[in-house]
Amino acid sequence: MTEAVLNYEEKNLSFRLNMQILADAFSENFKNVNLYAQNDRACLEDARLFRKEKSLCPQYVYLIQGADVCQDFTRYRDIAFIVAGHIDLAYFHKSCPVLELKDADNVLDALELTLETFEKYRKWDRSLQYALTGDHPLDDMLTASLELFHNPMFVHDTNFYILSCPKYIQGMTQWERDSRTGSNMVPLSIIHDFKADTEYLNTLSKKTPSIFSAEQRGYRILFVNLWNGSRYEGRICVDELQSELKQGNFLALEYLGKFIEMAIRHGSLFSLSAGNDMDHFFNDYLDGNITDHQSILNYLYFLHWKQHDRYLCLRLETEQRDISVMSAAATLGHIATQIPSGHAFLYKHSIAVVVNLSYGHHTSSEVISSLAILLREGLLKMGASCEIHDFILVPQGYLQASVALDLGRKSESMIWCYRFDDFLLEYLLKKGMEEIPAELLCSEKLLCSEKLLCLKNYDDRNGTDLYYTLKVHLELERNVLQTSKELFIHRSTLFYRLERIRKIAGIDLEDSRERLILQLSFYILEQKLET
Repeated sequence: MTEAVLNYEEKNLSFRLNMQILADAFSENFKNVNLYAQNDRACLEDARLFRKEKSLCPQYVYLIQGADVCQDFTRYRDIAFIVAGHIDLAYFHKSCPVLELKDADNVLDALELTLETFEKYRKWDRSLQYALTGDHPLDDMLTASLELFHNPMFVHDTNFYILSCPKYIQGMTQWERDSRTGSNMVPLSIIHDFKADTEYLNTLSKKTPSIFSAEQRGYRILFVNLWNGSRYEGRICVDELQSELKQGNFLALEYLGKFIEMAIRHGSLFSLSAGNDMDHFFNDYLDGNITDHQSILNYLYFLHWKQHDRYLCLRLETEQRDISVMSAAATLGHIATQIPSGHAFLYKHSIAVVVNLSYGHHTSSEVISSLAILLREGLLKMGASCEIHDFILVPQGYLQASVALDLGRKSESMIWCYRFDDFLLEYLLKKGMEEIPAELLCSEKLLCSEKLLCLKNYDDRNGTDLYYTLKVHLELERNVLQTSKELFIHRSTLFYRLERIRKIAGIDLEDSRERLILQLSFYILEQKLET
């Protein structure tokens, strides 16, 4: 037996039944089965015949003939009973769950079915434990569970990849195959439906088993979410296609889910998918926690990437700047489908994407365009880095994408994608002002600012517009026709103003260096005014 299994036994992890599971079993074999339970605890380990002289234990369910029940039973607290024949509930304390088998003639027949039910679940529990010693633990656990649920089951991860589906039947969702990984996944059309479905979105935070209605898929789905602490890992689903779901299935599925969660935490399943391993790698890499060159190359080898391929980094955020694990699941799946040569993952409340442009023979523009519909419909904004020619520089590339997104948002532009190339000047000046405040960069000690301030003061005193005229003329690269048109003035008026600017401020527009300094000064002064 492996160390993992021993660890579970040391923690006394074992499945205990509730009365609902026994009621479900009897409903398949008896008529007129009634369960009365205000508190149906999952604490039952086995069954015993009731004997008046014996003390009763809460971990057992006791079987008794209806005729033998008397008023004396009101003294028992929190004890479960199965009664063969008609009962008077007044004889039982309200804390006692009671299963009434009105048509049962012999309590021994009921005992046999009860013991069989306990043994079936003990066998299932052992199968889950021993599944950890196999090569395919997730498949083995679900296969062992099919006999309990009598319906097909599957597990998917946060990206909607199918991690296990041991039995596929007609009527289930038909999986799509991801061309890059070869793995099955939920079809993209269904992922989009989920993203817009209020009922589905409400299920993403649930910690206990629940039913997803038949409205969207045509059949009900019993599911439980898988958690690793506060991190969502995926979901177990039971499709109601072969047999009606029973109330006792909820408890069994909850146990299966907790078992898989413990396996994840103990490392027995290592991870639900290779994708999660890569998510952890990229998060650590962007955080600067992975610096060993050989370790980086090992991950590149796994991806079939090369160090000096062409790379592009993207950062996506919602308008609210908060992408949770659950709400991002469909988005990650869509990106994986649209950009098979990249890897999308959650990073610090954003979605990060690292794309190997060489792998798919793409250009940056093609990759960005492929996400246009997703960003527009999902109300997302995106920052894009420059093209990078060394994987070692990917963290700096993601910084470029982040800078572009932040500066693009501040620009209040209506576009959905901001490229770092378009904000290079703003970034350089922003970094410069972090070291030297704008007040010092634009002080009167600086020649360029002194000339511009001279123009502003002249305008204020005389009601002229020389400062703005110079700004527009430089922005239009000294094109006389365009400047005149923009300012709604005649060319002769423009020449007159330019001459006045030269005389008043001593500006030489033929000096390329002075023109550059003036344009930078305009930008810095405007940034100062905004703050």
